[in-house]
Amino acid sequence: HAAVIAINEAVDRGRVEVTAEALRNPNALLSDLQEALMSVYQEMLRQAKRRKEEQAANTCGGLEEKDIYEEFLTQKEIQENINIVNMRSAVEQVDEALDSADELSLLSALQLPCLALRCLRTDNGPWYLDQLSADRQQKALDEGCVDPLEPDELQEGVTIANLDAQRARTMHAAVQSVNASLRLSDSRHTVSCLMTADLQLPEVFPFAATLYHRELQLLQRQTPQGELQQEELFVAVEMLSAVALINQAMEVGHLQQFCSSLVSPSAGLSDVDHTLLDRYFKCLVGVKQQVGGDLLTWNQLQEGINRVNNSVQDEHQQLLAVSRINAAVIRGDSQQLLSALLLPSCGVDEVLPANTCRYLNLLTRARQHKAQVSRDPGAELRLADIQEAVSRANQHTQKALKLCLSVAAVNQAVKDNKVNQTLRVLTLPEVQLQGVVSACAADYQRELNGLITDRTRRGDNRSPWVRVRLDDGSFYYFHLNRLEGSWEKPNGFIHNSVFLDQHQIQEVVSSVSGSYSRSVLWRSSEALVVRLQAVSRGFLIRQKLEARRRYLISQTPAVIIIQSHWRRFVQQGAYRRRLQFLYMNWRAVVKIQSFVKMWLARRKYQARLSFFRRHVGAVIKIQAFFKANRAREEYRMLVHSATPPLSVVRKFVHLLDLGDGDIREEAELLRQREEVVRSIRFNRQLEADLDLMDLKIGLLVRNRATLQEVVSHCKKLTKKNKEQLSDMMDGERSKGLKALSRERRERLEAYQHLFYLLQTQPLYLAQLIFLMPQSRSTSFMEMLVFSLFNYGSDRREAFLLLQLFTEALRYEIRLKVEQPQDVVTGNPTVIKMLVNFYRHARGQNSLRESLGPALQDVLLDRTLSIRTDPVDVYKTWINQTETQTGHQSSLPYEVSPADALRHPEVQRRIDIAIINLKNLTDRVLKAITSNLHKLPYGLRYTAKALRDALKAKFPEASEDELYKIVGNLVYYRYMNPAVVAPDGFDVVDRSAGSTLQPEQRHILGSIARMLQHAAANKHFHGDGYHVRALNQYISQTHNKFRKFLLCVCDVPEPEDRFNMDEYSELLIVNRPVVYISVGELLNTHQLLLEHQEVLCPDPSDPLRLLLKDLGSVPTLQELIGESSSADPGSESSLSQSGKMEVSLTLTNKFDIFNESNDKPDARGLLLSTKQLIIDVIRTQSGDSLSDILRASASHDQEVCHDWLMQRRARQDARTPEKMKRNQSLVANGNLSLEEKKRKILRSLRRLEGLGVLRPPQTENQILQMIAKV
Repeated sequence: HAAVIAINEAVDRGRVEVTAEALRNPNALLSDLQEALMSVYQEMLRQAKRRKEEQAANTCGGLEEKDIYEEFLTQKEIQENINIVNMRSAVEQVDEALDSADELSLLSALQLPCLALRCLRTDNGPWYLDQLSADRQQKALDEGCVDPLEPDELQEGVTIANLDAQRARTMHAAVQSVNASLRLSDSRHTVSCLMTADLQLPEVFPFAATLYHRELQLLQRQTPQGELQQEELFVAVEMLSAVALINQAMEVGHLQQFCSSLVSPSAGLSDVDHTLLDRYFKCLVGVKQQVGGDLLTWNQLQEGINRVNNSVQDEHQQLLAVSRINAAVIRGDSQQLLSALLLPSCGVDEVLPANTCRYLNLLTRARQHKAQVSRDPGAELRLADIQEAVSRANQHTQKALKLCLSVAAVNQAVKDNKVNQTLRVLTLPEVQLQGVVSACAADYQRELNGLITDRTRRGDNRSPWVRVRLDDGSFYYFHLNRLEGSWEKPNGFIHNSVFLDQHQIQEVVSSVSGSYSRSVLWRSSEALVVRLQAVSRGFLIRQKLEARRRYLISQTPAVIIIQSHWRRFVQQGAYRRRLQFLYMNWRAVVKIQSFVKMWLARRKYQARLSFFRRHVGAVIKIQAFFKANRAREEYRMLVHSATPPLSVVRKFVHLLDLGDGDIREEAELLRQREEVVRSIRFNRQLEADLDLMDLKIGLLVRNRATLQEVVSHCKKLTKKNKEQLSDMMDGERSKGLKALSRERRERLEAYQHLFYLLQTQPLYLAQLIFLMPQSRSTSFMEMLVFSLFNYGSDRREAFLLLQLFTEALRYEIRLKVEQPQDVVTGNPTVIKMLVNFYRHARGQNSLRESLGPALQDVLLDRTLSIRTDPVDVYKTWINQTETQTGHQSSLPYEVSPADALRHPEVQRRIDIAIINLKNLTDRVLKAITSNLHKLPYGLRYTAKALRDALKAKFPEASEDELYKIVGNLVYYRYMNPAVVAPDGFDVVDRSAGSTLQPEQRHILGSIARMLQHAAANKHFHGDGYHVRALNQYISQTHNKFRKFLLCVCDVPEPEDRFNMDEYSELLIVNRPVVYISVGELLNTHQLLLEHQEVLCPDPSDPLRLLLKDLGSVPTLQELIGESSSADPGSESSLSQSGKMEVSLTLTNKFDIFNESNDKPDARGLLLSTKQLIIDVIRTQSGDSLSDILRASASHDQEVCHDWLMQRRARQDARTPEKMKRNQSLVANGNLSLEEKKRKILRSLRRLEGLGVLRPPQTENQILQMIAKV
């Protein structure tokens, strides 16, 4: 007791050494004192004693004697404060060790007794350092400030690090087992080792055991240390598994599986063209058949892919060469043609430069022939056509050369006057002479020699060149001395005047052979001569007969007259006899004619019917085609034509009716929406209860709550209590808003009118959000989204919710924003609401789909370094150098950034880091810009509304300033948190319990900072070359961001997106229903009453009228009726009753169809007029609407109209109450056809007076409105 009092007195004195001496007194029974913390003990005890004195002064009620320990600290309190100081000191030591990344300091701090950490192992130091550093960084991201880890957090980190260390050791043992197995020859044992779960390798396929063993064995031998690490095994196994799948797909012939495996990144195959997958499959299947049953290795797969790619490249080069040949042929350029033919990629064989002209000639003819046959002037030759023309040109050259040589030999033999030699060369096949007879050899020699002698006598020019004409009309030029030929005409060409060509020789041979044949013929054909004479005589007689015929022909008119008279006489006699016979049998004639006509008609009909029956399928298709085409054209005219004809509108007007199927679908949709909304509300309530349960469990752990409270709350979460609560709600429902009393029914309708007005007029809620404090607006927004707008799950609710967001944003900008930058710095309430809504309620999938793949790739690449701080890079380099050499570096450890940049190695590493940082940033930026269509439409339109509102209020603001604010909304508020902490927003897949490493978070933070600076075009401070490189990249990236933001704001209006307009609310089939708790309903009513002077200052404002109908806010018991609980006023009973859910079928109090007013609503009048016109044109047809309205209806048309109205009445009788039409529209159905016409005419005149329709084409205008419904 004395020692404790001495400690309190020493604390009051404020001297640390005195307090330390008192604390060391053994009689005080204090433990765990640390000399270094004595000053902290002094301050901590002084504050605790002062608090206790203040508490004693406040609780002192009289002058009675006080206990000394009411103001002094007890021994237990002193020990507790000492323990707190020791605990904080130990935590700070751990934090300092984590800052310095000192493993030994961290172990010594963790082993302090005051922390009482369990399961500490000194050999797990590196894992403790990594895990606790990650936990501290994660805590800083979650809480927004850097605080040391608490002891329970340290214990949790130590436990996780122990598990990581154990897994690492297990993995190392498994890797050693694999390496040992690879040194043996048992492939099955290797596969079993690879399939060990501790290795965390990709899937291993046992059927490829030989492939795994062989390839991994080669890889092991190539490593310097002869051991494979887990990362090398992972990459190798991933690639070999992909190769095994490719082999398996080839074996079973599964092309789709082969394609997906081949293009898989895990296969690691390069230069894979997606358009050549079929060819890859065929090529690799052929290679696999050649190697037999062994699986193809990765190198063989890559060689096959390269072979196919090279083949495709050759084909492409060949096509280019062919196109050059065609171009040369079109231009007639022989030199370009020759160069194209000589290209190696062309593939044309036996190209001779001397035959270029012949090639051009034949290719031109072939192209002209192809163009004529295909009727395509632009037709081009294929490679086969070119090769054929080249081969024919070479053959023609050989043939022409042989012909020239043979003809020259004939000329030489004739000049030499050698008969036998002349006959021999004349019979050569190359000369191509016809009718050469051996018996006429001397005559041939004589005639040919005479012809040459005659030409020599006329003059011999002794030219060495001759020109030979070929069968196709082309000329071939031959040199007699050099015995060479050419298709090109030589310069200064002169044809040899003595030379006999093939045609001249053929004429001589034919003449001599003909004379010889005639002489032989006369001698052997004496009988033929006799016959010839007889023929000649016959010819003379025929000449006489021909002369007689010519005479008769010259007298043709007379002959015709004679013949005609005679024929007339004969025919008249026969006609009179036939006519008399027919007059006598006229009945039989008529009957025969009718039977014949009937038979002909029946045969034609039967043939046509048989034809149709044989082609009934084609007939049906043709009819369906014509009907569909006509319907399609008419529907296109209905939709796209400015003034669709009445007949088209009349044909499609039946689509506006609601059938039984439509009503059933709408009713089922309404039921499912109700179930979804109730389920979501139940899940949210259950989620809140579970959060409260977690809180109470935490309090129980910290001895802040009793076990009975936790058990009591747990019982409330059981299914039985939930069902009892639901039964209670159902049982009490008859006593609440849905009770049949007139007063509660009127109150229910008033609430339905109120919430309908709040839904459809967003200005009220926008003003209310602005008026409420920010702490309450968040909860109010949750009520608004989840209750009033049904989570935006319907097209109508999504449209109205977006109107609320944009209207609230415009209102806040109009009243609160004084300069554009206030939107960024002021954190407007509505922006925070809409970003949270679209990120969590409707946009989370968008972030995952757009950013997930790119961020996942960034997290998987753990080898990159993006640190650009020169000092950090310098220290890392020094540490690596000392680790590799084992000696302390001679360079200083602490240097300035300028000194660090003087080292080339530091500059090199910074350059690599900058390149890596740019690449990663480009990858994420590309994911953002290329997935523009995945952004939520509401967010994009809100960005557009933000830009337009700021531009309207601040017209002097620049476009760049406005788009910076838009970028702040779209990127910084919506995307940036997901980039910084993708695991927190479920953007990337993470296994349970796994966290991001500090280096990964650093990379993500750097990328986010680069994108944030690029979006705002904000440069980094500093003058280093690395800072200048980053600033230059930011300027370039800002331009991409600017284009992206322009596209973000380029969205259609909500009316076009959701297909909503001012009349859509009047045409909905189901009346809107919201599901809201009683407490939310009362809170909304209370808020509106509190702010009604601002929301609706006008006494005639609809909101003020509705609030006046509702009156004051009712109590919970008045609203839901008397509770059946034993204690109606208990807090738990009221809480449960406040959560009771009611459904409100929203209706509009101000009926636009009421025609009793002097100024009727133009929308209601227009809709009722449309309905009347639809009823009329469905019954009565006409050329125009004015003709129908002015024409009287027939009895049949009245009957048809009555039948349609009766069917509609039966349909309305079957329609549920929530889906029934307005009573004013139903009353119009009771009118007759003529009454409807008269009412239509009156309504049209009234619509003209209201300005809805403009004369004189009012009928066409309203028909156009009906067509656009």
